[in-house]
Amino acid sequence: MSSKRLFNLADCEYQFWKPFDYQGTVISFDHLQARKLTYRHPDGREQYTLYITISHHVFTSDPTKSKDPHDIQIYPHKLEDLRSFCPTRYALSFHLPSILETLPEQFCYHGGYSRYCTCKLKDDGKDIFYQVVFRAWREKGKMRFHVESAYPLSHRPSKVKKVSFWVICHHLLKNKPLPTPPH
Repeated sequence: MSSKRLFNLADCEYQFWKPFDYQGTVISFDHLQARKLTYRHPDGREQYTLYITISHHVFTSDPTKSKDPHDIQIYPHKLEDLRSFCPTRYALSFHLPSILETLPEQFCYHGGYSRYCTCKLKDDGKDIFYQVVFRAWREKGKMRFHVESAYPLSHRPSKVKKVSFWVICHHLLKNKPLPTPPH
């Protein structure tokens, strides 16, 4: 796999995750490569091209919170952000490409700290509360979107404040402040 940066980004976001040997099996992260997706608003007036990157937090977890501290295998990444490979998060991460492609149809809500979230998916016919945390910003004329984390929840968050994906995109396009939750 080429390490050429697709988006010529100035930040430190990774666009490709290197394969990883987990207990004798090579784990591939091809489904988590950076991507450029274009969404057309249903009224046809605007279209939005998002440059999307995905964090390693979607397939790793905090090693200090492991249920089995003897089975921790650290994913080789920055020393200041060492995390252990998580088979559960990795398996769920295969849903991310379709979630990203269908963001306009997803239920998005304010996640705090200027982040947004989407939650709930079907996995093998059953509902799973899968919290996908992302942030959006504009940099060098590009609309950036970064999936910071994604993990299963035991239940749907209560009292969330919905935010429209289209409103987020419109504000990014027009260089307006991003929507904040109503008080």
